[in-house]
Amino acid sequence: MSLINKLTAKLSKRTSASAAVVWPETAFTREQHAVRNTQFSQTYHAYTNPQQAFEFCREQADEGVVMALYLLALQYEQGDGQQNYLSQAVSCYQRAADCGHPESLFNLALLQLQGQLGKPNAVLAFSYFEQAAEQGLVQAQYNLASMLDQGSGCFQDQTVAFSWYNKAAQQGYTQAWQNIAVMYYRGEGVKTDKLQAYAWTLLAAKAGVDEAITAEPEMTQGLNSTEILVGKAQFDHLQQGFLAYLPIETRFEG
Repeated sequence: MSLINKLTAKLSKRTSASAAVVWPETAFTREQHAVRNTQFSQTYHAYTNPQQAFEFCREQADEGVVMALYLLALQYEQGDGQQNYLSQAVSCYQRAADCGHPESLFNLALLQLQGQLGKPNAVLAFSYFEQAAEQGLVQAQYNLASMLDQGSGCFQDQTVAFSWYNKAAQQGYTQAWQNIAVMYYRGEGVKTDKLQAYAWTLLAAKAGVDEAITAEPEMTQGLNSTEILVGKAQFDHLQQGFLAYLPIETRFEG
């Protein structure tokens, strides 16, 4: 029996013993979790032996260290080369998620959305994405915006979708830049503004977003010379705010 199989068997016995288990992580405050996560990470990353690292991660997860729960969940989900252990992964993700861990919430959302735990559940995925987004996780903010934009797992609300795209955009999520451009162009969730659409398209194109690169020439052709100048001025203003997220070689190109 492999190491992960042995430890999985132990975890299965523990978690099935009672439906009302009180997990150790519930005893700590958010500040205490932050300290414990830092201490765990410093030791965990010092391990060079994968089995020892796994054992340490499992031991710390048993002590309610949120980061250990998350990393253990990742390892269970990945498996040992022969099979994965989704039920154990979900248990660890859920414990970490209950402590507000955004990456665990995000991964639970993906598992639900992709149907890896049975029938796809967009409603539950939306809930997990929303919680992770509120914690500031940019990928969750983008996915939440996409679901609101399309009405997947929720009532369609393009105004709120635009707001979440904008939150992701402010963190440098370049695909959100392109989606904002599209919403300005179509007047979805925001007042139609073809010059803002043009400016955001130029920004996304500079970041290498394929859709923006493809759309830019046609958008330029649809504007008169004055509109192009105004749109590029708006782009210059946007670019200054997002320089840190642009490829170095493109930052100072015209």
